[in-house]
Formats: sequence, C-alpha cells, structure tokens
Amino acid sequence: MSSIALPWLVLDGGGSNTEAGLVFAFSMLPYVVFGLFAGVVGDRYNRRTIMWITHAMQVVAALLVPIWALSGQPPLIVILGAAFVIGTARVFVDAAVFGAIAALIGRQHFARGQATLSASWAVGMLAGPALGGVLIAAFGPAIALVAEAGGFAVAAVMILLIRQPLEANDHRGHEPAIQMMKEGLAVIWNSPRIRVYTWLSVAWNLGAAASVGLIVPLLRDTIGLGSTQAGVVIAVGALMGLVVPALLGWLLPRVGAAKVTTGATALSACAIFAMGMSPGFLTVLVSSAARSLSDYTILSTVIGERQRGVPDRLQARVGISIRMIAVMAITVGSAVGSILADPLGVRTVYLLSAAAVGLVLLVAIPSVLRVGRLAEDAA
Repeated sequence: MSSIALPWLVLDGGGSNTEAGLVFAFSMLPYVVFGLFAGVVGDRYNRRTIMWITHAMQVVAALLVPIWALSGQPPLIVILGAAFVIGTARVFVDAAVFGAIAALIGRQHFARGQATLSASWAVGMLAGPALGGVLIAAFGPAIALVAEAGGFAVAAVMILLIRQPLEANDHRGHEPAIQMMKEGLAVIWNSPRIRVYTWLSVAWNLGAAASVGLIVPLLRDTIGLGSTQAGVVIAVGALMGLVVPALLGWLLPRVGAAKVTTGATALSACAIFAMGMSPGFLTVLVSSAARSLSDYTILSTVIGERQRGVPDRLQARVGISIRMIAVMAITVGSAVGSILADPLGVRTVYLLSAAAVGLVLLVAIPSVLRVGRLAEDAA
C-alpha cells in the first residue's frame, strides 16, 4: 500500500515528481546503511524473534503519517522518515528470511523456494495497491496507511505461529561482528558463480531502478490515470509473481538458469521501453505486467543460483550483503531517475532506463552464460 499511498500523499500536498520519487529511494536506503549488520544479526540471533519484532516496528512507523495527518498535511520529512523506518525494519526481516528459507527447504531447492516466496509476496502486492487505490479514492492516502499498519500487525502475529527451528546451528556466536561480515563478503568474492550473478544484479538494478520510483508520477500525471486505475496497474503487475514458481519449475530444468536470466533481462528492457511510451490504461497495464514478470523471474533465478552455493551458517550474511549491494544500486538509480524526472520528463527517464537495461544485456549476460556452461559441465 505504501508504494502508492506515500508518493500520492506527497503529490497531494503539492510536492514535485522528484519528491514523490524520493520516497522510494528513502525506503531502500536502509539496505545500504544497515545491510551488513543485519546479516550478522540474522545469522547470530533467533530469526523468528527478529522477524516479529521488526514487523511490530513497521506497525508504529506506518501509523506515524496518518496520526500526523489528523492535524494537517504531513511535511515531506515525516513521510520520508516513515519510509526510512519501514525500510529499516524490512532489512532485518530480509536477512532473517534468507536463513529461514535454507533451514526450511534446503539450499538445493532455493531457486524454486525463492520463487514461491516471491509469489506469496506478490499476493500482498496484488491486494495492497488495488486496495490502496480504492482507499485513496474514498478516504485519502492517510487511511490507506492505517490499513497497511494493520497488515504489518497480522504479519507479526503469523510469525509467532512458526514452530520449526529456523537457526543455522552455528555455535560460534561470540565471533566478532566485523569478522562475521568479512567472512560473508569473502564468499561473494571468491565464488565465480556468486560473483557473476552479484554483478549482474547490481548492473540490472542500477538501470531498471531509474524508472521504478516514478511509477506513480507516470500513471497519475503523465498518462492521466485515477487512483483506482493506477492501483489496478500495480496490482496486475504483482499478479505476475504468482506465475513465476510454475514458470521456473518448467523452465529451469529444460534451459538452465543462465538462459532464463538472459531472456528475462531482454524482456525487462522491452517492457520498460513500452511503459515509457504507453499512451493509456491498456497499454501501460500490459507493459507493466510484462515488466513485473521479467523482474520476478530475474530476482528469483539470480537469488536462487547465488544462495545454492552458500553454507547454511552464512545464508543471512551473504544474502543480505548482496541485497545491500543491489539496493545500493537501486537507491542510486532511483535517485538519479527522480532528479531527472522534472527537467527531462518522466517518459524520457523510462526510455533511458530501458537503454541502460539493454546495455546490461550486452555486457553482463555473456559472463552469466559462461558460468552456466561451467555449472552444466560440472554437473
């Protein structure tokens, strides 16, 4: 819900496209600030406890803006602060989740497990923007954030219902945090497969993110959609995440992760271009769905291929460290896109973003295909 409610609140208060785009950048910034530390916490402490405490933090942060709105329009700093706190909690949740997946299903099934997790996440992303758009139209964006806080509260309770142990069974809990961070980073650098997929993730996120934070300005101000239609576009995009587990279950054994990644990256570039050129609701709906399908496919495949080579006791550190690097690229890309939105126009930023992803396809994919061939030969 916050993906549509917070930028909408900024625009309703007279904010610019750049300020609305910065909401996304502030929600991603905590990955850069806290990523390494969150990895240590996720491998050292009880992962279930980490997840429910941080969800409770998100309840408080999500309620801050609507409470402030009772006395008037919240200032930009409050909206950005709420996005930052919600994002900070999400960093620690994600770090714990990397280890939890490995504990639940094993590293050998990580790609399909990640795809299934992405699909369940997509259910929330499907309902969230759609419901958010309806609530914004009926009551305003502040009420949508109240509903978001309710969702975080339900999530915190559901985490408490997990009974299976989620720990890495690593008894070196008193190892210095700095040493734990270095150990996780060393695995990333010394494994060719992990290193190649990490650089691909960084480059793709840097290029694609230039347009991510501008989805609301594109739909609302550039194309001219209402809040309900905008919510439908974002929700249908999220629906694509439900397709990915079955799609990867069919594709990965037949063509391999490297070729799946190549095709999805090509689709990503074409879909971003089509979104930027869309004249109306139907065209942006289809192109947004194609983009989301490619995004979910790339993320699930890349994360799965990386984490398969990571020892269980390092899952949180390696997973969140790579996500921190990727999100650093997302933060930079989205910030640059937001800054360019006003002088160049939102459509132009989308075209530049598509060109950047196309460049990634030309430069990075040959290394991915080479790593894929080596993995097939080893098997």
